[in-house]
Formats: sequence, C-alpha cells, structure tokens
Amino acid sequence: MSILVVEDDPSLGGLICEALRGAQQNPVLATDGEVGLMSASSGHHKAIILDAMLPTFSGFEICQRLREGGVTTPILFLTCRDSEADIIRGLRLGADDYMTKPFSTGEMIARIEALIRRNTGYTPQDELTFGDLRIRTAQRQALCGTTLLELTMREYTLLHTLTVARGQALSRDSLLERVWGDDESHTTNVVDVYISYLRRKLRAAESSVGITTVRGFGFRLDLSEHD
Repeated sequence: MSILVVEDDPSLGGLICEALRGAQQNPVLATDGEVGLMSASSGHHKAIILDAMLPTFSGFEICQRLREGGVTTPILFLTCRDSEADIIRGLRLGADDYMTKPFSTGEMIARIEALIRRNTGYTPQDELTFGDLRIRTAQRQALCGTTLLELTMREYTLLHTLTVARGQALSRDSLLERVWGDDESHTTNVVDVYISYLRRKLRAAESSVGITTVRGFGFRLDLSEHD
C-alpha cells in the first residue's frame, strides 16, 4: 500500500516523496484538495500526509470529510499553520499527528512510520445524514425516513459516496474509480445507469433527496432532484 501526500507545492511534494522512497515507502502525490480527497476516500493508502492550505478543499475539510465518511487511514498534518488553534482544530477533526514547516524529513519519516505501526485508526461515524436520507455505515443500509431502501452493494456504495460529498459535485470519472475501482471492463456510462437506479428508488421512497446532473461533469446529491 502507498502513502498519499497531499501538497500543492510541487517542489515540496517532490521532496517529501523522495524522502519516503528513501525510507522504502511508496508515495503517491496529489497537488490539490479535490484530487487528494478522492484518492484518500478510496481507503487504499496506509497513511496520509496532508497540507492544511490547499486549492478547492483545505486539509481541514479533507480530514473532516474522511473521518465523517468512515475512512480510518492515519493522517499526519504537515503545514506552516502553527498556531495552537490550528493544531487543536486539526487534531479534533481526526488527524493523528501534526508537524509544522519547516520540518526535518527524518522526523517526518519517523512520525509517519509510528502512525503506520500503531494504526489505531479512528472510530467512524455510525450514521451519515442528508435531508431525510440516513446512511448506516456499520450495517451498510440506507433509509429515507423510516423506509429502508433495497440497494445492491454497488448502489449502496454509490449513494454513500455521494452522501459523503455533502452536496459537492463528483465527476463521472471519480465516481467510476471510487465505486468500481480497478475494474477496467466498465466505462462512465455505467455510472449513469446506476444513478438512474438510485433515482427511481429515492422517488419510490418519496425522499426529499434527489440526484442532480451537473451537465458535462457528473452528479451531486441535492434536496430537490433535477434531471
């Protein structure tokens, strides 16, 4: 498994990745918040090194969304924001450790290795909500009010992914990667097919939640549905 580095400074990101490779680790670099969040949400990394100041989504927002979505991967904040308030905020959002810039790459390696060894993770949120939609993560169930949605595992994963995004649009490519993973037999057309399945089931349950099409991009969860 790899270590995800989310850092928008390419030079610094390259330096961190070089240090990790020197420590026999496999780094993966993401240079903005959106890509970092998508990659981190996959759960395929053994640790995450996260900058606080990023384009699109801040490191704090990424950390919060990951923990609310049940991702337990250890997170090390690595940032120039060194105020006590920022450090407390990062840790309370679910980060496992916090380093400030400038930093020693040796200390960074030692800290990230310690997090990987402990890997105590984070207790995931038992329930996600959006409008009348409730996602029970432990049971892998979705309810609209008191109505249990009959979902296949793929439908559940797609709905869970949209719910974690909290109204933010997700591209077809990102949904394909996060729901279907490395299965190259599928194209983005399958995303549209499963979105239509979910829409029918949400309508049948008379849910206040719908799935909005973002033309030429993808989909987002909304409190009103637009085709």
